[in-house]
Amino acid sequence: MAEAAGLALRVRSGAWMIRSDIRLLTRILRNFLSNACRYTERGGILLGARRRGQVLRLEVWDSGRGIAADRLESIFLEFNQLDVGRAADRKGVGLGLAIVERIARILDCQVRVRSWPGRGSVFSIDVPLSREAPRPVVAPGVPSPALGDPLPGRRLLVLDNETAILESMAALLGQWGCEVLTATDRETALQVLQGRAPELVLADFHLDHGVTGCEVVRDLRKHFGVAIAAVMITADRSDQSRRAMQRLGAPLLNKPVKPGKLRAVLSQLLG
Repeated sequence: MAEAAGLALRVRSGAWMIRSDIRLLTRILRNFLSNACRYTERGGILLGARRRGQVLRLEVWDSGRGIAADRLESIFLEFNQLDVGRAADRKGVGLGLAIVERIARILDCQVRVRSWPGRGSVFSIDVPLSREAPRPVVAPGVPSPALGDPLPGRRLLVLDNETAILESMAALLGQWGCEVLTATDRETALQVLQGRAPELVLADFHLDHGVTGCEVVRDLRKHFGVAIAAVMITADRSDQSRRAMQRLGAPLLNKPVKPGKLRAVLSQLLG
């Protein structure tokens, strides 16, 4: 969302351990980040973490228009949304922050908001620190897929010419329990694969030097002698690119890719 809006997104964190529900906490942070993207017209967004006594404060800063002091409390009410910036053009009912506050109460965590009109806002949540290290979801080298979930333990190759996209995609797929390898071109892909074919290739259509992801997937299939499954990602909606993907036999996902749609496609191909 930040890339589509022309905004810089940065993450500043550390090696802290927290005690919380990963799905509920993730939903809160996604809400903070998506709102920051919607209400910021230029500049950037920062996701940061800092220790405050026995809690870790997770913060999302933006450089948007800010919120007037007399409206700070009302933004957490149901059906209340600010009509500023690009957010005014979207159709919504303003339930996001009301849901955030309810989830925060379930987690017994405090949500805070500070804002400076004309300069930006910061939304934060305080999460208890933990002294115990979390158990890994997937033991190294031992795939242990959840019941009905075909993704944990699967070996995937992500191919893109932008390292930032590679990192974010690897983080997302890693959360789903996948073993993720990344590469920017055919040569790098062969190096990281170390003689073992991936179970699926997730490739950007347009790579550097006029090379397409379709060409690299065909080369990998020929190299390993295996019909490797593939998913192509692109913002190119031309008939030429669509025909190339049809010839490859790979489903197409248009940018920006929604995690839910991506997971559904991967589950179908790997299931």
